[in-house]
Amino acid sequence: MATDRMTHNWQPYPKGQHWEHIPGNPICLVRTEPLAQGYLWQHGKQYGFAKTLAEAKDWAETAREFWPRQLPTS
Repeated sequence: MATDRMTHNWQPYPKGQHWEHIPGNPICLVRTEPLAQGYLWQHGKQYGFAKTLAEAKDWAETAREFWPRQLPTS
């Protein structure tokens, strides 16, 4: 689903367990442990659930590519 225009560098989220994020602004993260609804993804105020972790990352990456407010320079 992601358009692959950018390189997505997933890293452990420093403020909590069970989360990975793509550095930058707005926040873009996924929960690596499933909830009852599935794997949670979030990009800014947008969020949703996916059946698999890979699908959740794909949704988050797609949102990051279409609405990137500010990306890290390094």
